[in-house]
Amino acid sequence: MKIEINKFINFLIKKPIRNILIIGALLRLMIFLVFYTSISIYTDTEGYTELAKIISSLSLEGYHGLRSPGYPILISLANQNLHIVVLFQFILGLISTVLWYRTIINLNFSIKHSFIITIFISSFLNVFFFETSILVETLVLFFITLIIYHFSKGSFNKFTFRNYFYLSFLFGFLVLVKPFYAYLSFLFTLFVLMQRFTFKRFFYGLILVSCSLISYFGWCYVNKINTGYFAPTSYYGLTNAQTCVYFAENTPSEWDWISKPYVEYREMAIRENKDVAMSIWFAYEDDAYKKYNITFHELSFELGKFAKVAIKENPKEYIYQVVCRSWLDFWKPAMYWNYDNFNFKYANKIFIGIWYIQYGILILFELFFFFLLIFHVLNFFNTKMITTELILSVIVFSTSVLQAIVTYGTNDRYSFPFEFIIIIVVLLFFKQNNWFLKKTLSKNGVLKN
Repeated sequence: MKIEINKFINFLIKKPIRNILIIGALLRLMIFLVFYTSISIYTDTEGYTELAKIISSLSLEGYHGLRSPGYPILISLANQNLHIVVLFQFILGLISTVLWYRTIINLNFSIKHSFIITIFISSFLNVFFFETSILVETLVLFFITLIIYHFSKGSFNKFTFRNYFYLSFLFGFLVLVKPFYAYLSFLFTLFVLMQRFTFKRFFYGLILVSCSLISYFGWCYVNKINTGYFAPTSYYGLTNAQTCVYFAENTPSEWDWISKPYVEYREMAIRENKDVAMSIWFAYEDDAYKKYNITFHELSFELGKFAKVAIKENPKEYIYQVVCRSWLDFWKPAMYWNYDNFNFKYANKIFIGIWYIQYGILILFELFFFFLLIFHVLNFFNTKMITTELILSVIVFSTSVLQAIVTYGTNDRYSFPFEFIIIIVVLLFFKQNNWFLKKTLSKNGVLKN
């Protein structure tokens, strides 16, 4: 049986990219056409489709600024047809899979191992179900995959204007998709400068961060024109206030007009077993602040000011919130689907059973990754060497910390685009210690994988 499996794998790796695409396409078609033909719609979806309509009209005048334009551009290119959007996301998913394979090859894995690892990563159900959801995650995953692919092939060491402008564009468009990722280009610039500081590298570092800055502040300026507030989205203050949900009452009396309804709806959410992180949303949607005759933009601005005061007044509670809630939630693998919309009875139970197994596997990888992060950081202090594993680990860990600082409520979605990096970092360690698919001797005594 083992010999037959090896023969089959050896057959597949004769044309690995073609077969990766075939397997990926067949898997998507089988699940989407047979088991789950639903397009998953969420609360966030309406904001994206609304902006897509405005973009299609070629005018942003008067837009309320609730969303950034990166993902709505994709919806607009699909003529706002959500089935075409899902098709686009399937294509992006397949391209990402090929890029994972090429990335793993660039990290000196054999063709056979790279093929197996790629199929393994792409088999996780959350990869597919995010592609059937009208959410930004698949597009974010594509751009992060593309950036990591270029990192693995050494593109950040090719100091030409054309190359660095292209890399800068990737970072810049990622910021348009999700402004949170504005930090990534700065992080990569730091790695470039830490390897060896020169004025040439510093100049190219400025190019690398330029498109991220233009995207971030450019969209803030568009919102300033349309709403009067210079912010990446009109949700900015509200999402900041979400991080204060467990200590909202511990603020000066001048903020009682915000904190009292906030606390009331927090307690209601706890009693009714609702998402506590959404308490401020429940208050807003139930018109708890209507009597003040302020717009959503004005309320969000005031909530941002409230959040700053609440955090300043409650530093210990805020740190506890960041570490023990938001940061820990980042490490919970996310699955977004309509559980009751499968085509066959009990199909959802089969898929949830598969997901529970995959969830456990991802948790094991994340636990191992965390210990490796400590190992790579200590190794850096001992050797002063900036390794690929260190860079990849710091990228993931930095994301986990930053998202915990700025938001609470959808933290598990932030980890999804970085799960493939976590898996690769762990398997790199296995490879370097000969723990992964041990080498065997061929008849002529040559080592082979």
